[in-house]
Amino acid sequence: MPKKSRIAAAGALAAALAFVCCFANCSKQPAAESGPIKIGVIVPLTGDAAQWGIPPRNGAQLAADEINAAGGVNGRKIELLIEDGKCDPQTAVTAFNSLRARYNVEVVLGEVGSSATLAIAPIAEREHVALISPASTNPKITDAGDFIFRVIPSDALRGKVFAEYLHDDLKLNRVAILYINNEGGVGNRDSFKARFTELGGKVIADEAYAQDANDVRSQLTKIKASDAEALMVVSYPRDTVIVMKQAKELNLGKPLYFQTEAVEDSNVLREAGSTAEGVAYILPAPAEGEAADRFAKAYEKRFGKKSEIFAAEAYDIIQLIAAAIGANPKASVTGEMIRDYLYGVKGRASASGTITFDQNGDVVKPMAIKRIKDGTPVVVLTK
Repeated sequence: MPKKSRIAAAGALAAALAFVCCFANCSKQPAAESGPIKIGVIVPLTGDAAQWGIPPRNGAQLAADEINAAGGVNGRKIELLIEDGKCDPQTAVTAFNSLRARYNVEVVLGEVGSSATLAIAPIAEREHVALISPASTNPKITDAGDFIFRVIPSDALRGKVFAEYLHDDLKLNRVAILYINNEGGVGNRDSFKARFTELGGKVIADEAYAQDANDVRSQLTKIKASDAEALMVVSYPRDTVIVMKQAKELNLGKPLYFQTEAVEDSNVLREAGSTAEGVAYILPAPAEGEAADRFAKAYEKRFGKKSEIFAAEAYDIIQLIAAAIGANPKASVTGEMIRDYLYGVKGRASASGTITFDQNGDVVKPMAIKRIKDGTPVVVLTK
């Protein structure tokens, strides 16, 4: 049953129960809670994926501090309960279970990696905890449950747009794929490959590497020997640098196209240096408008540097949670409350761009193609 249908069914059941409750003279609503609003945050703070976890932690903290400075939500302050999920499924599940057992949280921001989010999702769904990811893009999340949301577009959209760009705009007919072997990598690979071949293109080589790999020379050597016209890569920040440097070392001779935001990471551009020159990549289109500008200025003032990857998305998640609670001032905070509010969000101007959730909890946003020119990301086009 689609998410929307399940929600409608749940709503009908709730209405029926409410009627029975009124008939039995038991319609008294629970009193609103007091004390801080506890929000779980599970992001990687240590390990290779920390580059993708620290910025969203900062963005979430900035949002919470701003809300609290303005008086909180319905007079209550927001308290972030931050756990290191390490972008690892087992660690993330342990963190989620700890937040539930210790604080009985009803809403969690997390995780960053798709594999970790997908590991948490069944538990969150079963326990009716709203789970909102700032960064997980695997298409499987679309069907992960009624309580599972994300503020970044699915790989299904990303792969489709990127495949059309390479095939239709660049007129490439033969490509190789190199991808990190986890949920996010496989999801990106599959969505791109399906659309590229549907358009008449051919995937000449399809190579995977382990998430903790330090050497991809063997995969790149096979790709170099193929007649592929270009290489599409799905990678995390750390291995993005490895791919760039080793492709240069081996004189790969094929342009690189990255189907993740990893290239946008400031550490990647610094560490990759000249080997990043000319590479292209896809990511959600840069946010514009007052909300985005206000966030960018506040983030730089607070942390002494420009907003980093996924920071705006995490900031928006906290703002969305606060808005959901603020819209229900007399009710206790529950996962159901957060869920129902989020499904109604349409065209909300936010730090990460305009947010609209579809019937599956996926956000709908335009995508942008960027290229590194003279060491700086430049927008090529928006789709």
